Amino acid sequence: MKKRLIVAIVALIVVAVGLAVYLGRTKPTLEDNRQKGLAKVSVRMKWFFAGTMTGWFAGKEEGIFERYGIDLTITPGGPDNSSVKLVAAGTDLFGVAGADEVLLAREKGVPVVAIGVLFKESPICFISKKFKDITTPTKWAGKTVEVSYGSNAEVQYRALIAKYGVKDIKEVPYTFNLAPFIEDNVDVSVAYRMDQVVTLERKGIELSIITAKEYGINPYGDVVITTETTLRNRADLVKAFMAAVVESHRLAIQNPTPAVHALVSRTGGSLTAENESQVWRETIPFLTADGGMDAIGHMTLVRWKETSSILVDYANLNPATDVTKAFSNIGDVE
Repeated sequence: MKKRLIVAIVALIVVAVGLAVYLGRTKPTLEDNRQKGLAKVSVRMKWFFAGTMTGWFAGKEEGIFERYGIDLTITPGGPDNSSVKLVAAGTDLFGVAGADEVLLAREKGVPVVAIGVLFKESPICFISKKFKDITTPTKWAGKTVEVSYGSNAEVQYRALIAKYGVKDIKEVPYTFNLAPFIEDNVDVSVAYRMDQVVTLERKGIELSIITAKEYGINPYGDVVITTETTLRNRADLVKAFMAAVVESHRLAIQNPTPAVHALVSRTGGSLTAENESQVWRETIPFLTADGGMDAIGHMTLVRWKETSSILVDYANLNPATDVTKAFSNIGDVE
């Protein structure tokens, strides 16, 4: 009798342990719950698809956004697809824009707000062919310079020529094409340090590169944006989205080869893994500045005030514009 009781108890223990293991394996996680009803979300990039966006496509490829309950569509930007305008209009729930664009838009009453920073330093630079010996902004005098009117690149350009009193520049509009620069129709053009510069140098063109940062002008670069309404009414979604963005970019930094492959395969255009791999390598320092991997996405009031100050001095931003309402770290990953 005693022996049978012991056997029964042992059997119950085995069943209990097995059941616990089974439940432990099948217990729905937070991600499982989110997958039951994925939120359809589109994010508007600031520019055409390029290696700088590798993190986004890696996250989509690896199912990171899905684990956070998001069915993500990544849409290209460009001169005819302003992320600020499209997010404000509700065409896209999220977007990528310059921090300066956010402040200037808010001054005009457009209720966009930054929820995370991508490029903690500005990637914008001004390029010329090395043989022309245009090594400082003062040497732009008398030269033909491509200006990207209405962009954050123009803000930095105006800041530099104002700071150093450069005159007699022949300005022509930037055509979003490298041909005028390559063919010497212009002396100076605007570029992203990790994008067009990489492309030109891979073509064997030696460049002189000027950045506003080296002359004390370094606003925040690209930030992730949404509207005040979305931030207020869909706070959980905003948190989940930014958590997925941060995790995706960390993954792409740690595993660059498959991440770039995801970008190239999903965009279906003329991008090549060889070129975009180099673009992505050059992008990483802008993502990890001011705190490294642990601080990806995190914004500070100090840097926003610096950005605002530059715009007040060189882009006619109203100094009364409230910087504290222009950003929220609601998406910080704990």
